Amino acid sequence: MKFLSKKHRRYLLIGAAAVILLLTCLFLGNAFGLKTRVDSSLKLIQASRGLNSYDIDVEFDPETKMLRCNQKVEYINKSEDQLDHLYFHLYPNAYQYENKPVFDKYEMLQAYPNGFSPGFIEIYDVRVDGRKANYVIGGYTENVIMLILEGSLSPGGQALIEMDYAVQLPNCLGRFGYGDNMFKVVNWYPIASVYDENGWNLDPYYSIGDPFYSDAANYHVTIKAPADYIIASTGRVKSKREENGSVIWEVDAPAVRDFAWLTSNAFETASKMVEGTMVTSYFFTQEAGMKVLDYAAGALEYYNKVFGKYPYAHFAVVESDFFIGGMEYPNLIMVDHSLYQNDRHGYLELITVHETAHQWWYGLVGNNQIQDAWIDEGLTEYSTVLYYGYKYGEEKEEEIYKSIVGEGKYKNLQVYYDSDDIDETIHKPSYAFENWMLYDILVYGKGSMLFHSLREQMGDKLFFTALNEFFKEYQFRNAGKDDIIRVFNQVSGMDWEQHFNNWLYDE
Repeated sequence: MKFLSKKHRRYLLIGAAAVILLLTCLFLGNAFGLKTRVDSSLKLIQASRGLNSYDIDVEFDPETKMLRCNQKVEYINKSEDQLDHLYFHLYPNAYQYENKPVFDKYEMLQAYPNGFSPGFIEIYDVRVDGRKANYVIGGYTENVIMLILEGSLSPGGQALIEMDYAVQLPNCLGRFGYGDNMFKVVNWYPIASVYDENGWNLDPYYSIGDPFYSDAANYHVTIKAPADYIIASTGRVKSKREENGSVIWEVDAPAVRDFAWLTSNAFETASKMVEGTMVTSYFFTQEAGMKVLDYAAGALEYYNKVFGKYPYAHFAVVESDFFIGGMEYPNLIMVDHSLYQNDRHGYLELITVHETAHQWWYGLVGNNQIQDAWIDEGLTEYSTVLYYGYKYGEEKEEEIYKSIVGEGKYKNLQVYYDSDDIDETIHKPSYAFENWMLYDILVYGKGSMLFHSLREQMGDKLFFTALNEFFKEYQFRNAGKDDIIRVFNQVSGMDWEQHFNNWLYDE
C-alpha cells in the first residue's frame, strides 16, 4: 500500500466531499433536473464507446464565406469484412454545378434569389496513419472520396485519417449556405460513408428527400469565428475563449449522427430547461422566437414521455434563411425565417414540432433516409399529430390528422393525378419518386397513415409500448423495415408483416 502525502490526502478528502455532495444533489435535485442530466451523461458515455471519432478545427471567415479546416477521424471497421479502401461523402460538392442542382428546377429561384452561387469543398491533403494517402475523388458531382489503404483494415481494426481542406459556402437558401441574416454550415465536412450489409452506401445528393445516411459518431469541434458571431450547434459548448478579436468555440458532441452549426452576428436567444435539456431559441424576430421556444419545449417534454428520454443536454431551434420549412440535425433544427414573420396558418408550431420529433426518428434512431425514408418521415409526421392530441385534445388531433396527414394530404393524389395510374409504393428509394409532391403525399402522408392504422388495431397501450421499445433498442443505431416490424411483433405477440406490406407497397 502506498501512503498518501498531505496534499494527496487533502485532494482525496475534497473528492470524497464532492461525491457526497453529488449524491445528495442526486437525491434532492430532481426538481432541478440534475439527476436526469447525470443519467443522460452516463448513457451518452456508454453509447459513445466503439464509435468513430471526429476532431475538427475550423476557421470561419464571413467576408470570404470560407471555412478552413483540419480534420482527424479515428475510423473503426465495425464490419466483419476486410476493408482495403474507405469512402467519405463530400456533400458540399453537390452545390458546385448549376446544371446538376440539388433542387427541382421550379425551386431554383427560391434557392438562389440572387442568382446561382457555387459551393464546394477543396481537399488539400490526406494522410492515413501519418502517411500521405492515395485517394480518388469521384461521383456525380465529385461528391465522394475513396481512400486507398496500404494493406487492409481488419474487423475491429482502426485507422487515423487526417484531412486538410477548405469549404466555400454558397449564397443559397437551401440547407447549406448563407442568406441575408445567417450562415448554415451543415453537411459540410467529409463524413464516413456507411458500410452495411449492402456494402458501401455512396448515393449522390438527390434533389428529392433527405439524401443522408450516417452512423452515430463522437465529435470534438473547435470553431474560430469573429467575436460578434453567435454559434448554435450540435453538442455542448465546452469552452469559449477570446483570441485576437476572435472567439474560439470548443464543442463536444458524443454519440450523434452528424454535426451542424449555424451562425449569425444578429442572433438573439432565449432558453428554457426541460427535464435536463436546455432548449434554446435563436431568432431575429422576437415574438415568434419566444413562441418557438415554447413549442419546442412542449414537444420535447411530450416526446420524452411517450418515446423515451432525450439524452442530450442541449437542443437548439434556429430561425434560418431557409425556404423549405424546416430541417433536422442532431440537437438542432432549422425553421424558415418567413414563418417567423408571417404565421397565419399555424405552420410555425407545426414545423417546429415536426422537426423536434426528428430528434427521436432520425437523430437517435437512424435509418437509411434514401431507401427507408418512410420510417423517419412517417413516424415523425405521425408524432406531430400525437403532439396536437396531447396539447389540444382529441378534436384537434383529428383535425390535424385529416388536414396534414390523412384525408387532406391523400386527396391531393386525386386532384393532381389519376390515382389508377399512380404507383403508391412508399418503400422505395427517394430518387424513384417523380417529384417532391408525390414524395410528400406518400412518404409523409401515407407513411403516417400506416402508423395510425397500427395504433387503431393495436390500441394505445401496445402501440406506444412498441414505439418505446423501438427507441430503446435502436437509439444510436440504424434500423430498417425488418427491425421495426420485428419490434412490433415482439411487443404485441402478433405478426404485423403483412399489415406493413399492405401499406408499403402498391400491389
